[in-house]
Amino acid sequence: MALVVMINGSVIAPYLVDFNLKLVGVCLLIIALASTGYVIGYLIPRLMRWNDADRTALVFNGGMRNISAGAVLAITYFPAPVALPVVLGMIFQQSTASLVGFLLSRHDRGKAKERGIAA
Repeated sequence: MALVVMINGSVIAPYLVDFNLKLVGVCLLIIALASTGYVIGYLIPRLMRWNDADRTALVFNGGMRNISAGAVLAITYFPAPVALPVVLGMIFQQSTASLVGFLLSRHDRGKAKERGIAA
């Protein structure tokens, strides 16, 4: 995956040199979009009182997207700046998945301690 990100990142690297407010706005929007799927995937099972395994599955299914296909399409058929949000989304999506996995495991360990179960 790191190789794919590096290859796609090399296409957008020249556009990251001129860091401006427009780029900051794009980054913030990408973070918000990447986070929305995880939040919705967490809230629905809580509202419906599903078990932890189903909750974890829905969180990751709601948050992960096949963004690599978007990168290929953006690089192949559009000018290089079009790939910027797609590649940033790929990076933020993976980072968010790692953070969400950490938070879910921490939450599960806390619940296990409350029940007196060794985690």
